[in-house]
Order: sequence, then structure tokens, then C-alpha cells
Amino acid sequence: MDFDLTDEQQATVEAASKLLGDRSTPAALRELEQRDELRFDRDLWAAMAGAGLLGIAVPVEHGGAGQGVLELALLLEEVGRRTAPVPALAALALGGLPIARWGTADQQAAVLPGLAEGTVVPTAALVQPSGDPLTPSVAARRDGDGWVLDGACTNVPAGLVADLVLVPATTDAGETGLFLVPAGAPGVGRERQDTTTGTPEARLTLDGVRLGAGDVVGPVDEAATALRWLVDHATVAACAVMAGVAAEAIRLTGEYTSQREQFGRPIATFQAVGQRAADAYVDTQAIRLTMLQAAWRLGAGLPADREVAVAKYFAAAGGQRVVHAAAHLHGGVGVDRDYPLHRYFLLAKQLELFLGGASRQLLRLGAILAAEGPTR
Repeated sequence: MDFDLTDEQQATVEAASKLLGDRSTPAALRELEQRDELRFDRDLWAAMAGAGLLGIAVPVEHGGAGQGVLELALLLEEVGRRTAPVPALAALALGGLPIARWGTADQQAAVLPGLAEGTVVPTAALVQPSGDPLTPSVAARRDGDGWVLDGACTNVPAGLVADLVLVPATTDAGETGLFLVPAGAPGVGRERQDTTTGTPEARLTLDGVRLGAGDVVGPVDEAATALRWLVDHATVAACAVMAGVAAEAIRLTGEYTSQREQFGRPIATFQAVGQRAADAYVDTQAIRLTMLQAAWRLGAGLPADREVAVAKYFAAAGGQRVVHAAAHLHGGVGVDRDYPLHRYFLLAKQLELFLGGASRQLLRLGAILAAEGPTR
């Protein structure tokens, strides 16, 4: 693939970088953390909507830019670079993408214009007690033309601020589907779950939640077609955020080690420091390039199961190496909560485990290779 960005893609990156760089500063983040227990900067969210960034992957007919997965990944990379306190991963990738791809005309008209305008926040409940996002714990049973959902979902990103939640569920016929559940529907409960980063998620309970036939997103089938599609796209989206996290962590490290002096010279000139930083830089590039390859293949409609697993492996394993190296090379400053690095360290740990860490990706990749061989 060609890793050069088009003029339009570069313009998206520059617009996101400028807006987030100006408004998601360390000082702004500290102030938000002290006053908002939900860690959601609604003013920044509105500004992103005004700049057309929230509609990046929303079809033109619904008020968006009509771009694809790759452009969304570039935006999420900038969100990660600034640890921006907005539900971009949840709303744009977990919620918006599957509705744009699988939603009915009515579903798209009801959700996507509001997403682009910043007034509707959709998300998806992909974390499962089994650890396998393709094995939903929620049960769905038919009720006339509609459905009744029972069960619980854990660690729903942006679950406390979301208006709609895409809930995977298994039917009594052994099929799997995605169901669009309004957060305020009768029988829906939301419980705060505090996370590594301090941004809360939600435990979602569903007790006899009744939905109509028009609340199903995509096919309900044994292959879990829509859910598999969503998990792959959500995984790459998380890798994109990690790419931004790693890039900024290594930038902060380079800046610090170039200024911090020992024995009359910058510690960046010490061989051990330089080697550790170089290894982290290599990991950072691997995270970004494997993410871009997977995003490009998904956007082009090509088989991407291997590339998604490889990208998530490098994001999980390489991301941890990067933020650990950054913390170690900063010394005591690396754990100072008045210094921004701690946010990157904590977010990297959360992203590492989201939808499966490095070991799970190797198991998935091994199963693919065993079944299909080294080449397609």
C-alpha cells in the first residue's frame, strides 16, 4: 500500500491536530479532571462537530464528510496524541461506523446526523465476561415481530454519556445479532465503572428490554456477520488511538532527555538512553504502520483478519514497551501527575487490553495460519 496521505487526508490531520492541540492541553485536562467526574469535555466535542470532524465517516447525505475507515483512523490517532477527553473512539468507531455500514435508512437518519452535529453519542458493548467479543453474554428472544433482551454488559465505553448502545446478543436459535438499545429504554440500567484512566465506563444491565424489528442493526445469523465486522473495525480504531499515544509519549521523551543534563551533558547523548529511545521509536513506527495497513484493507473491502491481529499485537505489546521506556527515561518526572506523561501510560494500559491483549492476538493469528496457511 501507499502510505502517503492525500491532500484531503492531510487536511483532516492538520485540522484535528490544530483543534485538539489548542484545546486539549495539559492545563485544560487538569482543570477538567478536577471539575467533571465524567471526564467529557462537551465544549471540545462541540468544536470538533463544528469543524466537521465528528462526521468524518458519516455519509454525505446525513451531513458528514463521507470519508472512510482510514480517515477516521487518522482522526483517532490525533485524539490519542492529545489524550483528548471526548468519546471519539466509542461514538465514531464503535457506534457510528456500524450504523453507517449496516443500519437501515431509518436508523441512519435517526442517528448519523446527530452524531455529525455532536448531539447524539452512540457506543457499543463489546467487552464480554468470557474475554471473547464474539461470544455475547446477552440473550435475545423473539417477541412477535420484535425482541426481548436480558443480560448484562461490562465496561461499555462512554456508557454513562451515550444516548444509544449497540448490544450484541445471542438468540435462542444460536444466532448472533446487533441490537440498537436506547440508553433510557425501560429495563435498561447503567452503573458507573471506574477505569485505569479515570474516565468512567458503564455496566449495562438489560432486564426484559423490548425492542422492535427496526432496532436490529445488520443480519442476525450464525456467522455473527455484523458483530465480526464491528469487532475488526473497533480493534483497528483502538490501534489508531494507541498510535497517537505512543507517538506523543516518545516525543515527550525525546524533548525531556534532550534538556535533562547529567555530568554536564544531555542524558540523550548517553548510549543506554539513546538505545532505549531508539527501540521505542521503532515500536512506535510499527504500531502506526501495521494500523494503517489494517485500516486501509478494511476500507478497501479486502480480507484483513491477519492484518487486524498483527496491528493489535503491535499496539498491545509495542505500546506497553513504549510507555514503559518513556516512564523510565523520565525518571521521577515520569510518575509526576502534574506532568502529562502519566495520562499516556494509563491510556496505553487500557488500550492494550481492550478487545484482547498481545497473547490473544497471537492465538488468533496462529489459528488463521493453521487454517489457511501462510498466504491467502
